[in-house]
Amino acid sequence: MSADAADMGCLAISPTSEVGPTAAPMTRRTMLALSGGAAVTLMAGIDGALAAHSNAAVARNVRVPASDGTALATDLFFPAQGGTVDVKRTYPTVLIRSPYAHLGMAVDNVALSFCARGYAVAVQDARGTGRSEGAFEPMRNESWGRHRDGADAVAWLIGQPWSDGKVYAWGSSYLGGAALLLAPMNLPGLVTGFVENPAVNLFNSGWVYRDGLFCQATVLFWTAMMASQALRAQSDQLAAPPTPSAPAAGSENAVQLPDPAILARLPADMPLDQAPIVKQIPFYQNWLEHRDDPAFFDASDLRSRYGKVSTPLFHLVSWFDLFLNSSLDSFTGLSAHAATPEARAGQRLVIGPWTHSFDPTPGLRKFPGSEFNHLAAAAAWFDKQGRDVRHPVFDHKVIHYVMGANRWRAEDSWPPQGIRTTAFYLRSDGLLSIEPPRDDKAADRYRYDPADPTPSLRGQALMGGSVDQRPNEGRKDRLVYTTAPLDQDVEIAGPVRFTLFASSSATDTDWHLKLIDVFPDGTAYNLTSGAVRARYRKSRTAPTALTPGAIESYDVDMMATSNVFAKGHRIRVVIESSDYPYFDRNPNAFVDLARATSADYVVAEQQIHRDAARPSRIDLPVIPAHRERRWIDQPFWEDRSVAFALTPPDMRKPDVRELAVADLPKG
Repeated sequence: MSADAADMGCLAISPTSEVGPTAAPMTRRTMLALSGGAAVTLMAGIDGALAAHSNAAVARNVRVPASDGTALATDLFFPAQGGTVDVKRTYPTVLIRSPYAHLGMAVDNVALSFCARGYAVAVQDARGTGRSEGAFEPMRNESWGRHRDGADAVAWLIGQPWSDGKVYAWGSSYLGGAALLLAPMNLPGLVTGFVENPAVNLFNSGWVYRDGLFCQATVLFWTAMMASQALRAQSDQLAAPPTPSAPAAGSENAVQLPDPAILARLPADMPLDQAPIVKQIPFYQNWLEHRDDPAFFDASDLRSRYGKVSTPLFHLVSWFDLFLNSSLDSFTGLSAHAATPEARAGQRLVIGPWTHSFDPTPGLRKFPGSEFNHLAAAAAWFDKQGRDVRHPVFDHKVIHYVMGANRWRAEDSWPPQGIRTTAFYLRSDGLLSIEPPRDDKAADRYRYDPADPTPSLRGQALMGGSVDQRPNEGRKDRLVYTTAPLDQDVEIAGPVRFTLFASSSATDTDWHLKLIDVFPDGTAYNLTSGAVRARYRKSRTAPTALTPGAIESYDVDMMATSNVFAKGHRIRVVIESSDYPYFDRNPNAFVDLARATSADYVVAEQQIHRDAARPSRIDLPVIPAHRERRWIDQPFWEDRSVAFALTPPDMRKPDVRELAVADLPKG
């Protein structure tokens, strides 16, 4: 064990096995959250599917060839009666492509749930992970990248004698990205996809970068978790199938993985490109090197390909997920620009008040009536698209949970129609008001020291959620603007933007903005947020230094939300210059950010301008009080036809009868 690893508390991982504890074990909850948005859905079905395992059978490790000859390991599940598969019939197939087999986080229980509805299921290890051959390059080999592994899988499936020629893509987080990226390929046999919190558009989604900021906590957590797979290409042998134990620390191929909570917060004198463990990972170094190069991330970016999509898709996303914008962009882009009228009309969107893992994490704000049976919804969606089975939920184009009201509402579009964009201006004495400023000159000041960054308090992140923001209230490196107590309810639903006029004494800096609902007792819950890195104010691909003291304008995307600020509550905006460790800290210097250390840190004097000529403001999508509201019953919660567990009780694979390849159905 290296000295730095020993000091940080470690897990040992190997290029040929899964994670195992040595000093500071990664918790099961942490691994679930890191490994995919459907951490819950990945293990969904435990309540019912485990008990019903005799109703499915599986052929393990079927070698499916990619177009370049690489063998992709695939587990094929089939519906069965008493463990017996009808070998004379054909089956529709759900395709799930995952890089997480090495963590023992198999999606067997998801497969069993779909089998219970009559679907065969193909669970495939992504290239370079689990039992599949090749090198792992995140989101670069799914569809139109260097390789076409997802497309090759669909083609192989519909060519099997047991296939009825119909394939349905399902997934969440990485798995959801893999499913979504199939859509513009116009693949024969691909009927639809059910896509949850999709990990697409790595250049700006919040996984690797968001508006030019490096998503430090997410990237370091996730890359360390995937280290054993990424380093396999440097090993002399292909990784063996996952086993319950890891090699002892210090064995030949062992890698020391710092505890995730520690890894996220790098020492001030350690640059990003020297972060423990992840510095060895080729794709991590590539991400740093191509910080300003969107072309490098093109294989994960759907936005220029909306016009090629001819399939309906179901988009499921969380208000507090890092991929919120990815889902909203995909839904709105495809609703407007998909290749056919049927595809444009066939998009559906559901937004709930969950985290990335859909997990009711202790300490987060609770939202009554927000539970949602993801697998029941997916099965019903597949039944609608392939079997023409109507479900009333799909009569609505958009369904979203309105926080504050704590109810579900249906809309005809996103953003909702009838929004009244209302500006709330920054005023003197920390007031937020709909009255614009009239001052000739007015500004508020604070000092930002990169050596003491403002701590992250949830938000739209991998470990996101809504939480009381008061722990940061005593800090001096932030500005707070709050309305008077509201004399009536104010409802917002839609995108939020901030127009900021600011100056800094530094040559580079960051501006972080939060929208907060302040309760009468002072509890302050975050709703949504945005950030901008000053060097990218003119161009995301051609950064330029600030002129110290020069006033610049920034148009800040604060994603979206849906909330009722109740009578007596207050609307609050917070401005800071860091959100650490969710995002990397800006040294306040126009330097190479991948190599910056504490030697580059500059204490910045920040000014936020709020006069008549430079009226800094937040634009909120207000829903007028007189607008009709279509409240609906809580969707997909009473449907128990597909089992669902909110918190997986264990991570064991279910006991399913195994088939030899020779015994696969013949059709």
